[in-house]
Amino acid sequence: MSNLQADLEALLENEALTADLNDDAANVLLDWGMSRVRLLHRLAVDEPDPEGYLSTQTKANRKMMRAINTWTASRAEKDPAGHLAALEDILTHAGVSASPEQQTAFLTAHLSDAPPEFITQLRSFCNRQE
Repeated sequence: MSNLQADLEALLENEALTADLNDDAANVLLDWGMSRVRLLHRLAVDEPDPEGYLSTQTKANRKMMRAINTWTASRAEKDPAGHLAALEDILTHAGVSASPEQQTAFLTAHLSDAPPEFITQLRSFCNRQE
């Protein structure tokens, strides 16, 4: 099975995952991404193809992080439909789903939050949907 430490270091070394964020927001996003990698490694042991599972899921995690990085930095430039599409994309990569009403409620409550708080709230929202 792939090495947990190597997967964690790969996140830390991949500047594209947090390039558009200030340090505080980048640290919040990295913490979330690393937490997910640890969880994926724990879940992989119960999979019939642990290596394939980890490969697929860690790739989805990186896509989720890149999408959060881009969306968080460009929120002011998007219209409501763009925000819903960005949130849906992130939820897909995170492997969770939320009703349109839940998504709209999240956006209404947190879209104007500062980047670190926005990412923290997005993490909580995704965790509640699992």
